[in-house]
Amino acid sequence: MVTTISFVVGKGSIAHNNRSFIALNVVEERIELDEFYKQETLKEAYDKLFGQAIKDYNDGQDRKDRKIDDYITKIKNSKNNEKVFYENVVQVGCMKDFGVVDENGNVTENALKAKEVLDQYVKTFQERNPNLYLFNAVLHMDEATPHLHLDYIPVAHGYKRGMKTRNSLTRGLQEMGIEKATSKNDNETMHWQAREREYLTELCAERGIEIETIGIDRDDYTIPEYKAAMKAKEEAEADVEILKAEKNELLQVVQDANVSLVGVADNIREKEDELRKLEERLKAAEQQRQDSENKMLEITKDDKKVKAELDQISKQAVDVPSLFGGEQMVKLPKKSFKKLMSICYSVSKLKEWVSYLDSKLTEAKGKIDDLQESEKSLTEKISSIESFIKENGLVSALAEFLRPKSVLEKLHEYKAAIPQRERSPKKELKKSRGMER
Repeated sequence: MVTTISFVVGKGSIAHNNRSFIALNVVEERIELDEFYKQETLKEAYDKLFGQAIKDYNDGQDRKDRKIDDYITKIKNSKNNEKVFYENVVQVGCMKDFGVVDENGNVTENALKAKEVLDQYVKTFQERNPNLYLFNAVLHMDEATPHLHLDYIPVAHGYKRGMKTRNSLTRGLQEMGIEKATSKNDNETMHWQAREREYLTELCAERGIEIETIGIDRDDYTIPEYKAAMKAKEEAEADVEILKAEKNELLQVVQDANVSLVGVADNIREKEDELRKLEERLKAAEQQRQDSENKMLEITKDDKKVKAELDQISKQAVDVPSLFGGEQMVKLPKKSFKKLMSICYSVSKLKEWVSYLDSKLTEAKGKIDDLQESEKSLTEKISSIESFIKENGLVSALAEFLRPKSVLEKLHEYKAAIPQRERSPKKELKKSRGMER
């Protein structure tokens, strides 16, 4: 069973996650299958995490305007792109292979396996990520595919000025040992997500679920293109699912507003405008997914290029004279050399397969050895029985016992087994008549 993992940024709708608000895409009859691991309010979490730090900071301030009254509002108004909390949606598989129910409405075996993986993942999340305080965690089984909503607050310590403990994702991840960013496209969040994906992959493997590694099956020079296309496709599919959920929520809000909120036309128009924009984003995401699939399709048709390229590389090879009688060498353009190396790397996949066959061969040889050992043991037992028969003079008796009997012998045995009265009815009759005379 081969599938993928989705690990994307969520909308962070706590009401939706906790089912305080039921969207159109939720099957209410399956809510009982959901798991609500933790449901702590944002205020409770902030008081627990930063309450003492805020108090210590305020106690050291003489000016009232510098004191912090509401740290949540302060984060919301921050110009450093900080968020009050973060959400990740974690999903194993997709609707086509890990759908919650089958065509008969029964929960699928794959969905239950995915639930086991996600259950273990969320239960070990806090231990692995001490600087990401999990205040709300829910596993949904009432939508198309099993998935987690993890809402957490990053916590960083040791500031010399201002509050000693703060909300900071970058510093919080660094405190957990996550490698520092090297560029905008290679930052702490990406490094952390890669680590979490690796752990998820291990959990899946324990349950016989193989997670597809992007690009591992490509054996030509198009591997980087294939990786990029697969990544874009995966992200687009995740975005589509999230946007569809948001669209359904907004549709429900608009519908409820039209029914019950008379006189709030401005609010309705605002939601409808937001819905139109969301539809545009959804359309763009769908197009991105389609483009990615088309790109992958195009790449998979390029397998025949390998042989053609090898032929081309062979034609480009130029013999280099040997100056001192050494081994004959050839010269290739650098670009052709790189392509040749890329093709050579694919041999490693073949080696893996050969190694696998070798292991199966070794296993088969082991079974043959066991059978041969059993045969040897049986032969020894037969030899021992033969020796016993010869030593005790039982050869002729055994031969007589095993010899097939003739029809006449069988008839004599049959007669001998018949009672005397039943065996000689004519003699008995003659004897009776003699007595009468």
